[in-house]
Amino acid sequence: MVNNKVLRLILAFFGIISAVLGGIGVFLPVLPTTPFVLLSGLLFSFSSERLGGWLEQNRVLGPYLKHYRKGTGIPKKAKAKALITLWIGMGITFYIVGKLPLIIMLATIATVVSIHIITIKPKHVGVVN
Repeated sequence: MVNNKVLRLILAFFGIISAVLGGIGVFLPVLPTTPFVLLSGLLFSFSSERLGGWLEQNRVLGPYLKHYRKGTGIPKKAKAKALITLWIGMGITFYIVGKLPLIIMLATIATVVSIHIITIKPKHVGVVN
């Protein structure tokens, strides 16, 4: 946990935003749930044990985090949804931004995130959407 109170508040704020986006992604096929939940878990691990506990115990979002932490992976369907959404979002962003250095930076980040998602072994039992 981070010692700086202001930084903890900022991390918790972004963790909450990410959790909300992940929650929306459960119901909206265009938004990837898993990456947002994992990001929330990471941000909460640095900012708030209480929020981290809430996220892990949440009946909708908790399974995504639990599967990742236990090493049981991410379901193939969730991986595909995350990758498709990531690259559609990047494509739109590339078009809007239009500046090559920024496009290269974003493409590099998206590639690294994609490699990470691809290398996480899929969960084979009790698929979570």
